[in-house]
Amino acid sequence: MKVPEPHEMIPAERRVRIVELLERRRAVRVSLLSEDLGVSEMTIRRDLERLAEEGVLSRTHGGAILKRRIIQEPLYVDNVLAHTAEKQRIAKRAAAMIEPGDTIFLSSGTTAAEVLRHVDSGLEARVITHNVGAVTQAQGTRLELILLGGVYNARSNAVEGSLPAELVSRFRASKMFISADGVDLEEGLTTPSIGMASIERAMIRQTRGEVIALADLSKIGVVGDVIICTLDHVHVVIADDGVDDDVREEMERLGLRYIVA
Repeated sequence: MKVPEPHEMIPAERRVRIVELLERRRAVRVSLLSEDLGVSEMTIRRDLERLAEEGVLSRTHGGAILKRRIIQEPLYVDNVLAHTAEKQRIAKRAAAMIEPGDTIFLSSGTTAAEVLRHVDSGLEARVITHNVGAVTQAQGTRLELILLGGVYNARSNAVEGSLPAELVSRFRASKMFISADGVDLEEGLTTPSIGMASIERAMIRQTRGEVIALADLSKIGVVGDVIICTLDHVHVVIADDGVDDDVREEMERLGLRYIVA
């Protein structure tokens, strides 16, 4: 059996080092890992495949992105203060996609609610949502806001339950804007909340036009235990400019239209 040279890492040590680098950078390229760790790109690819099988990361065409698992919904009040500049840019770009006469489904989440703050005050459109935060943001606009009834979830500042999911089935939307807790290349849009996911899956089913995902950098690579939908149900992703180019390229390779806000 070959004895490793003093400077040579054994595979397990090398994979630990890869994860440490991912935790700092979130995304890494095979070529840079090969250079940093002093091994061939083929070796790095094998390491990344092993870590992907273990659910640690998602592969991109040129490297990998770290998966971060969440077990509880973030507090809405905390999210309001997080990544505000990025969310505002994303929301403003999304608002520009709403056209007169549109019927829009709007998901839970602070970025989704923020979209309404950037809508032209004279625009007439219908918005159907379970996002209680949307009520404040829609003030001063000519939007027709339909707030779905249900059980109020203070953590997400949204309503959930069988009633709002049933009410969704009575509408068809021309577009849906969705701000999920997690966006992952392999697992798609996810959340820790069964209640939120069931309503937003119903919205996706009732959308005849584009499903538009809103994702700042903090959401990329995050995975909750409840799948809302895989990326093949999403048409457009609007993200901030902090997201790694490899992620953008991989999403475009999957057929999504990717907009940098």
